Amino acid sequence: MTAGPKAPAPRAGKPREPRRLTADVLHVAQALVGKPLASPGRRFLALFLDGLILLLPTLAVAVAAAYVSLRITDPAAVKALWALQRADVREEPETVRRAWRDLAPLLVRLESPGVPPRAADAVERGDLDEAAQALLDWHLLIALAIGEHEELKRQEGTVVFRVEKAIPGPLRWISLFGVAALYFTVLTARWGRTLGKRMAGIRVAHLGGERLSLLESFERFAGYLEIAGTLGLALLSLWRDPNRRMPHDRVAHTVVLREERKKSMPAMTRGRAR
Repeated sequence: MTAGPKAPAPRAGKPREPRRLTADVLHVAQALVGKPLASPGRRFLALFLDGLILLLPTLAVAVAAAYVSLRITDPAAVKALWALQRADVREEPETVRRAWRDLAPLLVRLESPGVPPRAADAVERGDLDEAAQALLDWHLLIALAIGEHEELKRQEGTVVFRVEKAIPGPLRWISLFGVAALYFTVLTARWGRTLGKRMAGIRVAHLGGERLSLLESFERFAGYLEIAGTLGLALLSLWRDPNRRMPHDRVAHTVVLREERKKSMPAMTRGRAR
């Protein structure tokens, strides 16, 4: 008789237990039960105020990133942008011509809206003088925008230089959203509210009652992307969810509460001795 194939030897150690459902993330701290929820109006107001607060720092970081990138890769284009902002074609035609000559290759490379076909063809042929002549009577508009904007493509007689297109791809999103990510992450983790939420009288609370960690706070900020990903349908959670928790609240196990005003103690008056 011949022996059959040997059975595989059992692996050493205990088999890995599957992860099981627990009530940890579903638990709500008793101290939070019954607290007033932030209304949709207050939450929209807080987001609007935070947007205003972040506008200038975000613009500054994006412009600085574009400037540094161009200074390294195309310093002549930086000088040309500056020259076109201060020069008048009627008073300084030669300065304007030289500026368009230095800037035309960058405009074509970035596919800037408004570049006339004659100028684009001249750049492709390497005839920068012809490209400058085609752009001589055109105006330059410097703009910073996220995504595509049709109004930027309809500017007659205007070439639009998109600042964000001058930022290298890997750094573009960091430049545009890095300030907001830092702002929301740090302030929410440290104080449970941003400046906008403070002015609107609301705060973020973890369902377990503890303070959010930096990672949880960053996850909550990243959850805002789901609003855009669902084309705004995620906003319906403010009315459909009984606790008005939106996707970014569910990701970080948070809820947004309305700040309760502390009752002031009645003033103590000192009686006069008779």
